Amino acid sequence: MSDFIKPEKIIVEDFVLRQIPATKDFAEEIYDIFIEDADTFKHWFNGGMWKSVEDVLKYYQNKSQPNDTRWQFAMYGIFKNDELLGEIGLSGIDTTNQTAEIGYWLKKSARGKGIIDRLIPVIEQLAFETFNLRKINIWCDNDNIASRRHAEKNGYILEGIQRERKLWPDGSVHSTAMFGKLKSEYKK
Repeated sequence: MSDFIKPEKIIVEDFVLRQIPATKDFAEEIYDIFIEDADTFKHWFNGGMWKSVEDVLKYYQNKSQPNDTRWQFAMYGIFKNDELLGEIGLSGIDTTNQTAEIGYWLKKSARGKGIIDRLIPVIEQLAFETFNLRKINIWCDNDNIASRRHAEKNGYILEGIQRERKLWPDGSVHSTAMFGKLKSEYKK
């Protein structure tokens, strides 16, 4: 499992999942998406919002070249008609423990259309069938109703709430809900 090969591209209905190129053009597009909806995205990253296009570019360059081969990513941009709608995939793939976390985000105009719920099963297939993982998690802010619904709708079990897990840049403290799905619970 330590040398897994992730598909370059996955086609699902009218969506294409492919790696977001670590280019200045895509960094500018992602930065603009996050700035447009800063209230939603501002707490996603340690230290808060990206401060510049260069921060975004550096993040995607580092993500595509992980230093620790035991902790890997299989994240994909969600494209429809060549428009970047968001990102979904597996982060923190722990090859030792055969676990990972499903992560996702969508730009504001793409939300509320069922996109994430259609793509989670595709990412589960990648995790359980291609990478032979034994467990995947969805972590979300306890108050993030949309993310909690995605987890519940896709058969994830609430395993607990980590109280006051995150200190956000504005000084507020937030709890995190942890949902999990075992390979034995996965249905093809």
